Amino acid sequence: MKFKLSLTPLILLEIFFTILFIIVFGLGNFLAFVLISMVCGIVILGIFWRNLLEFHIDGFKNMFIQFSFVISGFLLIFPGILSSILGILIFIFGILLKISFNTSSFKTAKTKQNSYNDDIIDVEIIEDKK
Repeated sequence: MKFKLSLTPLILLEIFFTILFIIVFGLGNFLAFVLISMVCGIVILGIFWRNLLEFHIDGFKNMFIQFSFVISGFLLIFPGILSSILGILIFIFGILLKISFNTSSFKTAKTKQNSYNDDIIDVEIIEDKK
């Protein structure tokens, strides 16, 4: 039994949502939305490429965040309403994940700093003169 992946339902959904968007908001707004989403996708992929070249990907959580940005960038580049909305949702998920990751790492760093201060013992050495 061979499993075949068909993109026909996705293409039909894209066409349906595109026609619905054009009917509701107009052709000019559709073209502006697609153009803006393409530019945003290119910017997101550019930021990822810079982070990749500077080796800012360390750890699984950071890699997962960068992967979500790449997926959202590719989805935003493809013209269509459904892919753009999905790209925006994945981008928001990546931003929320990055915020929660930075907040938890800040709390961890603060607790480590406090634990280091607790281990300091102040000692004064007095020498005996004979």
